[in-house]
Amino acid sequence: MNKTKFLPTLMATTTILFATIGKVEAITFAGTSSGSWGIPTGTFGAFLSNEGSGTNNRLTWGTSGGGSFTNANYVQYDGLGFSTNVNTLFAVGDLTYRNGMTSRSSHNFRGDFPLEMELSFTNPFNSAENFNYTFNIINTRNTTGDPVLDGDRLRFQANGLTSDTFNFNGVDYTLNLIGFSSDGGNTFVSEFNSPEFSVAESMLYAEITATSPSADVPEPATIIGLGLLGVYLAGSLKKKRK
Repeated sequence: MNKTKFLPTLMATTTILFATIGKVEAITFAGTSSGSWGIPTGTFGAFLSNEGSGTNNRLTWGTSGGGSFTNANYVQYDGLGFSTNVNTLFAVGDLTYRNGMTSRSSHNFRGDFPLEMELSFTNPFNSAENFNYTFNIINTRNTTGDPVLDGDRLRFQANGLTSDTFNFNGVDYTLNLIGFSSDGGNTFVSEFNSPEFSVAESMLYAEITATSPSADVPEPATIIGLGLLGVYLAGSLKKKRK
């Protein structure tokens, strides 16, 4: 009697497992983003400022030959509102990058620097979650006379990945940075180029991904194993009934 009751229970459990995975994919995350830059230790000639409603969302470095910050370089992050599903690309923030004309001796800013991004969720829960990334600016020497070739490049390190996660309904999620787009997400580039003496704007795109299954949801291989077990049990029961 017990063996004949086990098969329907297994089928019901497998159905619930697939339904749970479907629910993970169907979750809509909504809210707003914000970002704060950081300055590496030992850097001179760089400073942070608050622009608009942001906090430390503009990083400025260098002065012109006359000592003015009018032509200084800066990169600015402005957060956006978002509503997205899991594994779906969305614009998480606006980036503005000015490639100014500065004196080399006015700063030593180059290389890696941090961005702490905060997502303030309003759906499916109310909470603020932080994610830390490393960006890099390549300052080029103005030797070609071509403003594009002499342009500086902004990019994110570690392929835009972070070790920071948040948990919802037993599943861990993270925010992966995907690339820069200046045409509304039709095309993406891994480096954001700002031509010499210009102000360039681009949107930063990301996606929320599940990093681990729920404690109640086995890995896909386990689910397949359960399905094979169901087939085996069904065959065994048929043999016993003959």
